Amino acid sequence: MQKGLVSILMANFDKDRYLENTLSSILEQEYKNWECIIVDDGSTDSSRKILHDFQKRDSRFKVFDRPKHIPKGSNFCRNFAYGLASGDYIQWFDSDDIMYPWFIKMKVETLESNQEVPFVVTKADLKFEEEFDGNRKFTQTLSSQNLISDYLRFRILFFTGAPLFRKHVFEEVGLFNENLYRHQEWELYLRVLLRFRDFEIIKKVGYAYYVVSKSITSSYQDRHRILMSELELFLQVLSRNTNPLKQVIPQKERVRIAFKYFLVATYHRKFSFSLTYFERLILELVSPTQPLETIDN
Repeated sequence: MQKGLVSILMANFDKDRYLENTLSSILEQEYKNWECIIVDDGSTDSSRKILHDFQKRDSRFKVFDRPKHIPKGSNFCRNFAYGLASGDYIQWFDSDDIMYPWFIKMKVETLESNQEVPFVVTKADLKFEEEFDGNRKFTQTLSSQNLISDYLRFRILFFTGAPLFRKHVFEEVGLFNENLYRHQEWELYLRVLLRFRDFEIIKKVGYAYYVVSKSITSSYQDRHRILMSELELFLQVLSRNTNPLKQVIPQKERVRIAFKYFLVATYHRKFSFSLTYFERLILELVSPTQPLETIDN
């Protein structure tokens, strides 16, 4: 790792409409010690030309095509990018968002002045495209007296670019779950919170989070995929294989999740999920294992 270096990690697919503004905002950062690793996921628009133009312009941009042996998908691209990172700090970022000039600097300064803090988080300005017809109600609550319970109930939300992490965080909790279609960041950041609770919140807004016009709930097929993804998500949360820190979650929350998604799966006639969640529910009710306390940092 290179001390003080921030590795900005991005996956891109067909975002030429936004990409130039995103990369320009990185160039304008007041903090100069960064590298930006971008993995293109087989774009069919002009994204690759834009990416390579910026790489020629500044060698801190490092552009890669997703290797053919790696499956398509942002999770795979992000994990591949992480394997190429040399930085002391990790900044995940979306290829359609905009960093304000102070974004990286204020985060690094906070971490450097608080050496025991594993990550910092900041809010975003929410920007909706005029034609966006989806949900415009997003919470940006970042703290709670009941952090894990509220996070599990979606009362707390970190957008992709909100945190800046010390690299060792992911050496301990792992990377993006490649089995998930949605909620990838949510699931990864849950594992982070189960391991690390003592993070810092920066009050100053650091970047613009763009909610783009594609509405993934616009068709039955997409709604079906979202349902299946959420059912899969909480099986991952309740499984020790994919979530070794499962027992940090209070038992009443594990029971609530199992019961809720048993009902959801049954209502939607996803009976294989119903059976699995019912088995999880029984296990959580009869298991004598007590919830673990959070691990000391």
